[in-house]
Amino acid sequence: MSTHDLQLRGPPAPGWLREVPLAHRGLHGDGVPQNSLAAFELAREAGIGIELDVRLSLDGVPVVFHDRRFERDGTFIDVSSVTAEALAAVRLGDGDEGIPTLQEALEAAGEAPVMVEVKNERARAGGLEAATATLLATHEERGGGPTCVASFNPWSLRWLRRRRPAVDRVLTAGPMHDATIPAGLKWTVRTLRMLRGIDPVAVSYDVAGLDGPAVKDYREAGGTVVTWTVSTPALLATARRLADNVIFEDLSVAEIRGG
Repeated sequence: MSTHDLQLRGPPAPGWLREVPLAHRGLHGDGVPQNSLAAFELAREAGIGIELDVRLSLDGVPVVFHDRRFERDGTFIDVSSVTAEALAAVRLGDGDEGIPTLQEALEAAGEAPVMVEVKNERARAGGLEAATATLLATHEERGGGPTCVASFNPWSLRWLRRRRPAVDRVLTAGPMHDATIPAGLKWTVRTLRMLRGIDPVAVSYDVAGLDGPAVKDYREAGGTVVTWTVSTPALLATARRLADNVIFEDLSVAEIRGG
C-alpha cells in the first residue's frame, strides 16, 4: 500500500488527541468499575482524557456500556431492549454504580477530553449517531472538554461525515482477528482502505497491529495514530515508537506520562 492510497482528506487531528492520554473506559480498577461515573471522575481529576463506549437504549438514549448484552440472574439481555432508567439500576461489578447515560458521563468528565466509541454493529446508521452528536455539541457549548467520535463501523462514520460534519471522526481499526463482521469488511478496516469515505482526523489502531504497513504508511502520510489498549510496559514502549497517543489501562498515570 502506498501513501497515495492513504491520501489524507480530512482535517488534521486536534492537539489534544495527540497529546492527552486516554483512560480506557475511564480510570477503573481497585473497586472502580469500567465505564462508570467514578472511573470518569478519577480520570478527570488525574488530568487525562477518557475513552468510553455508547449504545442506544430501548427509549433512544445513548448509554455507556461496551458489550451488546449484559447478564442478570443468569440471563443475557440486550442493552437495546431495556430503557435507560432500568439500565441505571443494573449494577456494574460489585459496587453501587449503575449503567450511566452518555449525558451523565460527560457531566462527570467535565473539561477532560472524551473519545466516544459508537457501538453500532449494523450496516445502517442514524439513531445512535445523531443522539450522540447532539449530546457532544451541547456538552462543548456548555464549556465541557473537547470530544470526538470513534467507531469500527464505516456506516456510522460516513453518516457523521454527511450529517454532522463538525464532529471529529476517528476510525477504530486493527488486525480484526476476533471481530464478528464480514471478512471483506475486516480487510478494509485492517488495511485502512475506507479512509477516503470517512475523512477521519485520526485512526485508533490495535497495538497488536501497529507494526503493519497500513499504519506505517498512514503515519508517513501525516496521519495521527492513537493506539489501544496499552496495558503493559512493553506495549507502552511499542506505542511510543509507532503511535502518537495511547488508550491505556492497568498502568499508572505516572507510567503513561513517563514518570
